[in-house]
Amino acid sequence: MEQIKQEYIRYVLNHGKRPASVFTFMQSLNMDEKSFYDYYSSFAALEEAVWDDAFNETINKLRNDSVFEEYSTREKMLAMYYGYIETLKNVRSFAKMTYEQRGSLERRLCGEPNLFARLEKSFDSFVKGIINDGIYTGEITDRPFLTDRYAGFLWWQMKFIIGFWIKDNSQSFQRTDAAIEKAVNLSFDLLGKNIADSAFDFAKFVFAR
Repeated sequence: MEQIKQEYIRYVLNHGKRPASVFTFMQSLNMDEKSFYDYYSSFAALEEAVWDDAFNETINKLRNDSVFEEYSTREKMLAMYYGYIETLKNVRSFAKMTYEQRGSLERRLCGEPNLFARLEKSFDSFVKGIINDGIYTGEITDRPFLTDRYAGFLWWQMKFIIGFWIKDNSQSFQRTDAAIEKAVNLSFDLLGKNIADSAFDFAKFVFAR
């Protein structure tokens, strides 16, 4: 599977487009066509897997670091974003090409298949664990009718960070690092207890008399 993925990335970057067919692509690798379909249903699915595999690689590295479990939920989100962008740097050119072809909002509005279909599921699974941990520790406030929307809000943040990184031309992507920090700090200021929660608690106290 890894060989097929890496050879596909190399082909797309060298030719600026997908191979003519799965058959001709696999033939160039001296492999049978069936071997491709053992792992991917199409070239589009392979492209989606590249983004998702990078995320899962990042999460596995974090999980294998004993210090990670000692982090606050805010620090875990920061580590995930920094780690994911670092992993994506290994396929920066391919990521940029597929994002511009399929991942941008403009392309999605034109009916392009969802480049992040697999990534969104993996992200959702990870971030729901973070949210539950944050509620347990008190770093995230459990709000009626809103808590179930937290994961969607953080997925929007993920897409913002990806799009920012794709367009970032600063040295060592320093602006992306700054954007991650500011985005995560803002989201946890909103998800944590804030003045709106204090006002609501006070109103409940006053009117409960």
